Amino acid sequence: MFSKLRYGSHITSNYRFSWCTEALTSIRFQSTFSAASNPGQPSKNVNPRVFDANQQNKPQISRVETVIGKIDINTFRRAAWVPETPLLLQGFHSLPAINNWFRNDDGISPVTFSPSMKSYEDMILPYEFTVSRPSSKKPNPENDVLAEYLKWLRESSEYEDSYLPAFIKAMMQSSDRADIHNSSSSFQQFDAPLSLIMSACQFNSTRENSVDRIKRIYVAQSSLSHLPEPLSLDLPTPDIVEHAGKGDIYSSSIWLGLQPTYTPLHRDPNPNLFCQLVGSKRIRLMTPDRGGDIYAGVRRELRSHGSSRFRGAEMMGGRERELLHRAVWDDETVSEVSLGPGDALFIPTGWWHSVASNGQDGELNSSVNWWFR
Repeated sequence: MFSKLRYGSHITSNYRFSWCTEALTSIRFQSTFSAASNPGQPSKNVNPRVFDANQQNKPQISRVETVIGKIDINTFRRAAWVPETPLLLQGFHSLPAINNWFRNDDGISPVTFSPSMKSYEDMILPYEFTVSRPSSKKPNPENDVLAEYLKWLRESSEYEDSYLPAFIKAMMQSSDRADIHNSSSSFQQFDAPLSLIMSACQFNSTRENSVDRIKRIYVAQSSLSHLPEPLSLDLPTPDIVEHAGKGDIYSSSIWLGLQPTYTPLHRDPNPNLFCQLVGSKRIRLMTPDRGGDIYAGVRRELRSHGSSRFRGAEMMGGRERELLHRAVWDDETVSEVSLGPGDALFIPTGWWHSVASNGQDGELNSSVNWWFR
């Protein structure tokens, strides 16, 4: 559905609002999690091997090596770039966005947006929203939360003149259509202001119980090139990206969501440096051969063809997503790493990976990445 909406005192660009069941086609691949099992539970995997830049002969414990602290370009090339192997970089970065975009005064309360981000609340971003369909025929409880959020917005003096309620209504209607079509989930993509996730974060801070919070709203794969200059300066390109290879940057994206967030199994056409800003994420990794076998097996079971690089909505919901999820997250032999703020993961071309947030439902989670060569 395409429509022009007035936001505040001016007309914004076109807002695209689409919904899908298992048959919808789409090209954006990052999506929120709605599968039956929960990748946010603590991992039972062994700890990764530590690859200390000054001590390179430690015994191997796991398949993913780790560098603690800063790493120079030559060490990175030798440890990961040349052999084309993943590398976990703990304490790798201190990107200014961590302190400039977000706020956590006491270090205990959930992270919120910095007051300075209010200046950019009209910025239009690409969103995804997934609602799981209940197994019973009872009304979806997540629609009740959206209804409470809608009421809160209408009663808020800060948002009384905004068009945010129109988005919430459309999200609720799309969720209802999933029930009518007997779909396993409702997956929506739409463009909306930054104020949508900022206000949802505010709403969540008034709810003690996580089941009463807004979840799975995700600003997914939003290009850094579309950010206002002050915000893009908060995400300077790491030296590894600029100097490890040819210096070609194919794309870079910000990921900003209310947990749980999720990316199904896929592989990238270019090397990927994935940096965590807020919250934590778990990433499961597979070699090109192993991941390819699993993906091919799922396609055979579904008796269909698909792309493992450019993700369609069949991977966002429905049976394909379910099968891929089980193959990755129910297998304890799959390598896994955890990223916290300041950590990064280098993922070589062709390595399969799936990403899941790790924390309380409704709390902020944010990452940034660069695809380069």
